[in-house]
Amino acid sequence: MLSSILAKTAINIIDVSAADSQGMEQHEYMDRARQYSTRLAMLSNNLMHWKKLPLLPSLTNQPHQVLASDPVPFADLQQVSRIAAYAFSALSQIRVDAKEELVVQFGIP
Repeated sequence: MLSSILAKTAINIIDVSAADSQGMEQHEYMDRARQYSTRLAMLSNNLMHWKKLPLLPSLTNQPHQVLASDPVPFADLQQVSRIAAYAFSALSQIRVDAKEELVVQFGIP
């Protein structure tokens, strides 16, 4: 799993320390700019997907309908409370057993 994390990190890292202006030629700058633009476009497309989701309905426009509706049965409230308690209990029992370091130095002087 650590190798997978490191591989994904290595793919997504933009090494700004390697962007020395004296060591790069013009076409290298253009290639990197094109690559960064492509990555930004992909990320912005993912963000646009989330912005297009419908908003939750607003109940404040017609509160009389909410107040006139039937109350939620007590058994349903108990069931929701019981499930929430089980979920809280399960989440509180999760423990991470660290076997080795996740953050390592990448040969930085």
